[in-house]
Amino acid sequence: MGKTTVEVQVEKIFKHTRQGSYATRDRYKDSCLMFVRFCASSFKMQNVRNLSDKHIVAFVQSRQRAGISAKTIKNDLTALRYLHDQIQQPRYVLSDNKELQKQHGIELTKTPQVNGNRAWTEEEYQGMIQIAKELQQENVADCLTLARTMGLRVTEAAAVSRAQAEHALRTGVYQVKGEAKNGKHREVPLSAVGKVIFERRLRYTERGNRLFIAAGEKTHQVVNRMEKFVQHHRDKVLTTQGVEQRIDKRDGSSRSLTFHGLRYSYVQERMQQEIEKGYNRDNAASIVSREVGHERIDVIKIYEG
Repeated sequence: MGKTTVEVQVEKIFKHTRQGSYATRDRYKDSCLMFVRFCASSFKMQNVRNLSDKHIVAFVQSRQRAGISAKTIKNDLTALRYLHDQIQQPRYVLSDNKELQKQHGIELTKTPQVNGNRAWTEEEYQGMIQIAKELQQENVADCLTLARTMGLRVTEAAAVSRAQAEHALRTGVYQVKGEAKNGKHREVPLSAVGKVIFERRLRYTERGNRLFIAAGEKTHQVVNRMEKFVQHHRDKVLTTQGVEQRIDKRDGSSRSLTFHGLRYSYVQERMQQEIEKGYNRDNAASIVSREVGHERIDVIKIYEG
């Protein structure tokens, strides 16, 4: 079956927009295509300019009946509002989440704050690196290393460009750019092992290319493979210490190892380093929070578990 008219319109919009990071646009595009397929099937929609609250409400209700989490649905709504902002002369104004709940009875429960520590132990981290190397998954091993030693999110690690690597090698500072969450740029100290990775990768990465993404690949595809690798092998590297430190305060279960947990390990190590330099906790948190892309020091308390 060919693409619907509205799918073609959405793809054209995303082809020409440059707002936000390309990783964010990839995620938004997936949500928006799923949404317009739903609208084409349920409402015979032919033009995205006709997007209105009734379509949003029906889509949300459909997602809820399918058991999709409130957090995922909220992410979908963010993507749809992004799409609406790109549409030339839309016919309707979209309500915000609060108004959707008030006017249409849509329940979007508050996403609970994650409790507990998600950090990896050093033994778990080294164990996963070893598995990746044994399976000749050099990309995974290198991105795990960048996440652990520079606090990069998995998408940020996967999307490193040759130009960014070259700048980091010249200056000792790695610049996280459009691939950052919400497109928020920041600077991170280049780690010693990060330097080794960049030097090695530059030998066979052509100008204009990315270190871990081959021609024709999408960022989200590479990220998905890396996350699946961790999910598949994490039970092989678990330690008693790690299981105990990741106990969830809400229900007593132990949180699983994820790529994101390496940022917890990075934050905890960096906080200790800054405190040992003589900074008080708030000043240390201010320094580290900027390195991981946050502007509030209270977020560091979450990373500290």
